[in-house]
Amino acid sequence: MNGNKVSSTVLGIGAFAFLGLAVVLALRFPAVEGLGTKVRLPVFHGALTWANLTTFSLMAIVAVVYLVRRRDAIYRWETGLRWISVPMWFVGSGLGLWAALNTWDLSGSQSSALSVVISDPRLMAQFWVCILAVLLLVMPLLLEERRYLAVADIAFTGLMWFLLLRAILGPGRALHPDSPVMNSDEIMIKLIFVGIFASLTAAALLTSWVLSRLVKPAEDENVLPAVAEEAPQRA
Repeated sequence: MNGNKVSSTVLGIGAFAFLGLAVVLALRFPAVEGLGTKVRLPVFHGALTWANLTTFSLMAIVAVVYLVRRRDAIYRWETGLRWISVPMWFVGSGLGLWAALNTWDLSGSQSSALSVVISDPRLMAQFWVCILAVLLLVMPLLLEERRYLAVADIAFTGLMWFLLLRAILGPGRALHPDSPVMNSDEIMIKLIFVGIFASLTAAALLTSWVLSRLVKPAEDENVLPAVAEEAPQRA
């Protein structure tokens, strides 16, 4: 047990270190013409979204592996990925709305800035994914069968990608720019962005591993019944 505690502490410190590195890299992102240093917020939001999509996709992959192998350790990591991915999406959605309100030029619109921003297909897709994410957190309170929860994780990830790709590839994308970082000719800008993304992903994965250790092992559910069955025999 002590070994597990020490290991969890080390993983937690590593997660905070990677998160700190992501923030430092974001603050080192060069100012651009027009937005100046305000560009750092949408850049951080974009990297966080990439990291979040990675953890959700990995959650679905681990869920598939669990349905095949039915190993307790696999399901525990799947749950850890779920517990870190959903809060990440809530935080990322908030940052996305904040970034849009602070960086998009909405001065020519007769409507309020908020009403214009929330009409953007990508932000609305983020909102619907938030609704699905809440349902994903509620599912364990309604269902105890791990197979069904694994299927729910897979179904959620599929719907998430459907909603996002429809928003990205569909019409009405005028407000949200198409990846200005990755379309930049400056290699340093790309490297900093990839560094932020990699650091956030590493922090999320380490945190998910720590959280997975909080999941009750399936074997624990059978301890009390086994003791109860042996008691009459001993008597």
